[in-house]
Amino acid sequence: MSAHSLMLASVKRDHGLAILTLSDGETLRMPRAMLKERPYRGGTPFDRDAFTAFLKERSYPFAMEKAVALLATRARTEKEICDALRKNAYPETTIARVMARLQEAGYIDDADFAGHWAASRAQKGLGSRRIRMELRQKGVDPETIDQTLSAIDENQLRQSARKAAEKAARGRDLTNPGERQKVLAALARRGYDFPLARRALQEVIDDSEDEP
Repeated sequence: MSAHSLMLASVKRDHGLAILTLSDGETLRMPRAMLKERPYRGGTPFDRDAFTAFLKERSYPFAMEKAVALLATRARTEKEICDALRKNAYPETTIARVMARLQEAGYIDDADFAGHWAASRAQKGLGSRRIRMELRQKGVDPETIDQTLSAIDENQLRQSARKAAEKAARGRDLTNPGERQKVLAALARRGYDFPLARRALQEVIDDSEDEP
């Protein structure tokens, strides 16, 4: 089939994506937002070269708008922004250009993000291992994660572990080894290492024994 006879069979909208199915069976993806500028419709002639050029030449402002909208809801890492733009089928060259501009403007700073994220999660009762895992999933590099976690106040972590232990122990008979093990398991799920979890549990046990 020649390029001149190629037709666009259908256009499916799927969240931030538009999926174009051609008459030869090929499927192409593009950012759904770009349909505002070029509303592709099924049953019309399709020029693959013109489509590729359109994405390359016009995707930047749409991608930047998407990135800024994401950052308006909360701070994000470089990986989170890149993943979101890739999910919406923005070209890699466009993504690189957007990221360079965001970094130049100071909108993307993984170290700053990691610091705020770690402090917030520690205040919500999560331990270092859980925070490390979350930062790794968000694409923060290992060295930055190490620096971030080393800056977390140890007293705050101990207090958070103690509160988490009190919550997990509520209603349990702590003289029962099995019940104590369940408390330790709950603390492990929240990301506290074993020594800190054991210490927090022991403090709760000591306090309960001191009660009249």
